[in-house]
Amino acid sequence: MTLLTGIVLGNIAMALLAAVLMWRSLLSARDLKAALVQTQQMSATDPLTGLPNRSGLLSRAVELMAAADTGATMVVLDLDGFKMINDTLGHQAGDELLGAVGERLRACLGEDGLLARLGGDEFAALFSGPEADADAVRFIGCAEAGLARPLVVSDDVVTMTLSAGVAVANTSDIAPAELLRRADIAMYVAKSARHTCWAAYDTEMDESLQLRRTISAELEAALTRNELQLVYQPLVCTRTGQVMSAEALMRWPGKEGRAGSPGVFIPIAEETGLILKLGEWVLDQACIEIKRQKTIPIAVNVSPVQFRVDGFAESVEAAIQRHGINPELLRIEITEGVLISHTDEAQRTMRRLRDLGVQVLLDDFGTGYSSLSYLQKFEFDGLKIDRAFIQQLEDGATGRRLLQSIISLGHSLNLKVVAEGVETEDQAALLQLLRCDFLQGYALGRPDTAEKLHALSFAEMLPLTRSRAH
Repeated sequence: MTLLTGIVLGNIAMALLAAVLMWRSLLSARDLKAALVQTQQMSATDPLTGLPNRSGLLSRAVELMAAADTGATMVVLDLDGFKMINDTLGHQAGDELLGAVGERLRACLGEDGLLARLGGDEFAALFSGPEADADAVRFIGCAEAGLARPLVVSDDVVTMTLSAGVAVANTSDIAPAELLRRADIAMYVAKSARHTCWAAYDTEMDESLQLRRTISAELEAALTRNELQLVYQPLVCTRTGQVMSAEALMRWPGKEGRAGSPGVFIPIAEETGLILKLGEWVLDQACIEIKRQKTIPIAVNVSPVQFRVDGFAESVEAAIQRHGINPELLRIEITEGVLISHTDEAQRTMRRLRDLGVQVLLDDFGTGYSSLSYLQKFEFDGLKIDRAFIQQLEDGATGRRLLQSIISLGHSLNLKVVAEGVETEDQAALLQLLRCDFLQGYALGRPDTAEKLHALSFAEMLPLTRSRAH
């Protein structure tokens, strides 16, 4: 081989080596770019549901809102009571439920919407175009109906309700993050409203949210400083006029204005989780009073949030043993809100309470959609007819017939029937004629201190009512 030939072959080899290295470099660049794209996609995706996460939603929202001359509408959805399901059935069951919820929400989305999971049990949907508002309302209605259908999670059957907030951007001047914040605030307003599952944002909601946070902080401080109080409203036997039991009601004496009303601060406590501490305090105070009174049964209202906590029945048993009281003197009152989701767990808790000797009553009977089915599924010791039916008692024969039917229904199921919200002697007399077992309301005794309860003598309070009944 000549020197020239060697040089030529060497150059060719170098050129081939350079080409191989360049090819490898190009492959590495493409692989790097693909890996980068995959990483970006993963960082914008919720691994549990496969939906975009908060970051992915906001990124896509910038494009959609910029392209939509007619504006956009954001919806934030929150699952009511999800934390209790997570706590009672476990995190794996909670993950299964979130995956199933994601699928049902996808089915409601439509072609033009963007669905995301924000984290926890919060989802969001963005709609753009001229029909964005209508699409958002339709989506909420479909989601509500879809989640009401039973879901099987870890061998338990659950149904879900939701709270939703809606925020509208009529122009592209509102940033996606601000639109999401507004929808989130509206969702919390809907969650506290109770009469509707969704609310639309307005500027007053920001002030309301700040007020609720202030009330929550002050309420927790009042509990810590032992500034709360229990008062007791008697339940009177219609046959004897005697006090048969009492209902414990929470008061916040030092708080002035609407914020001091249980109808205001109790829902706020439920939203923040403070209701668990309040519930423990109420149960403890009621047991102390039962031990002091020795003969008068006392009922405590239990929030759905409190009732669904894993080990609630065991905490009641511990309170009974700690204070050394007769469990038959303790009553638990629950509303059907306790029973709406994970009915199997609710049945187990109720069975455990009744095995302890604690009576369980269904409160506010007749106000919900499924009270009759709950009477069939659950073993109650009594039911309390909602005050709305009592207020209609004097309006005519229809109100009386309806009440008679409810009382007869309760008796056919061997339940004691209580009429609450009895405000006049005429109402008390009619309820006696209808053979209601117990009466509760201002006509028979206002909520008052434990000392007043102990001293009450209803023989002097109901002579007119009893004489009319007979």
